Amino acid sequence: MSDIHFLLPLVLILVTARVVGRVSRYLGMPGVLGELLAGLLLGPSLLGWVKADSLIEAVAGIGVLLLMFIAGLETDPVQLRRAGRAAVGTAMAGVMLPFVGGLGVGRLLGLDGAGTLFLGAVLTATSVSVSVQTLYELGHLRSRVGAVVLGAAVLDDVLAILVLSLVLAMAGQSGSVWVTLGRMALFFPVAIGLGRLGLRPLLRWADGHLGREAGFALILAVVLFYAWSAEAWGGLAAITGAYVAGVLMARLPEARHWIAQGAGMVGYGVFVPVFFVAVGLSTDLGALGAASWATVGLVVVAVLTKWVGGGLGARLGGCTWREAGAIGAGMVARGEVALVMAGLGRSSGLLTEASFAVVVLMTLATTLLTPLCLRLVLPRRGESPEGGVVRLQVAE
Repeated sequence: MSDIHFLLPLVLILVTARVVGRVSRYLGMPGVLGELLAGLLLGPSLLGWVKADSLIEAVAGIGVLLLMFIAGLETDPVQLRRAGRAAVGTAMAGVMLPFVGGLGVGRLLGLDGAGTLFLGAVLTATSVSVSVQTLYELGHLRSRVGAVVLGAAVLDDVLAILVLSLVLAMAGQSGSVWVTLGRMALFFPVAIGLGRLGLRPLLRWADGHLGREAGFALILAVVLFYAWSAEAWGGLAAITGAYVAGVLMARLPEARHWIAQGAGMVGYGVFVPVFFVAVGLSTDLGALGAASWATVGLVVVAVLTKWVGGGLGARLGGCTWREAGAIGAGMVARGEVALVMAGLGRSSGLLTEASFAVVVLMTLATTLLTPLCLRLVLPRRGESPEGGVVRLQVAE
């Protein structure tokens, strides 16, 4: 093994991600925030010790696919139905208003038509983990506010992924949008049909003949195939295929637990932290330059459009004004999905270096502001409405 130059950077990435992530959680912030800051610390913005080369980007690419696969595993249609029309209204308004706001900011940043659409798509995302953790700490996770936020966040992420895929497809096609839409429309029923017919017998066979370890390797192969086919055949983003694979496997209760356990260990143990650190490594704060004013503008637009849009949607769905204000605040954080989108926009050339840095800083700011916003509108209580202490394990 002669070429070992990549080992020390990976050591620095993994160790720094864990240390800074632990400090972030100790301070009451999500671990993902610490991993982003670790990338900024190691990258060109500060120390300049690590460069995001092709190997790190490849590992990060696996990380983002695993992240979206795990998000699919966590999607609960039953929970979404329980939230009812309030969750649907929150999600719909919380997607449309930020999308329009992103179009306006994109124009001010001087992006072209595709870049402006892409920025609007980025602002539609919502981070489930940040809101769940904050609601848990405040004792409101099992309240009506918690149910609506969770249900709306699930639908919000689905809509955001679809909007992202559509924007990427339109940007990649010069005059064949209808062909692209046709490929997208065909991919979903084929992928879902094959998954429903083949996944259950495949998993049973793997569990009985291969064992859990080899069976999980087969699961990863299925996820990677879905990711590849989504982009190669469906004209969608690869993350959409990974997400669909997760949703399909979430319907298999006999195997979902060990799949989620394995994906969490492999993903959150190695690949996902590398992805978030790589986002920080790819961010050069010096590239902001004269666009620093745009960061403040984008943060203001990101916070207000989600808070107002989500709150109005919840109010129209039957919530009180107080509940609607809390629900809107719970939808503010962009988190993981926005970072995934930003990375895709940068790699595809839809976002400039300065715009990418602005989006990353917006994501950091909304992640920090969401717990503060929720604490402003929700009183802390130690017990759930059922009278017991709320206990939930939130994936790091």
